[in-house]
Amino acid sequence: AIIGCGGIANGKHMPSLKTVAGVEQVAFCDIVPAKAEKAAKEFGAPGAKVYADYRELLDKGGVDVVHVCTPNISHDEITIAALESGCHVMCEK
Repeated sequence: AIIGCGGIANGKHMPSLKTVAGVEQVAFCDIVPAKAEKAAKEFGAPGAKVYADYRELLDKGGVDVVHVCTPNISHDEITIAALESGCHVMCEK
């Protein structure tokens, strides 16, 4: 899953992940839903889900790894929540 579908996610994370064999981007989250929808269409696996709230994404389950690509101020809160939900986490900083 990608949480934060802005510049760093579009410029680095999502394009790179798309080239890795066996990796499926199955969920996208951004507080601007249009950004998450665009990312899902461009980089998502078939049936990829879109969320505006990372807590809902984590509650739904079905995600092994979360890439936290949000502004620095929110990294700790989102990373801790993802770890507590059982996900592996890659935080962009």
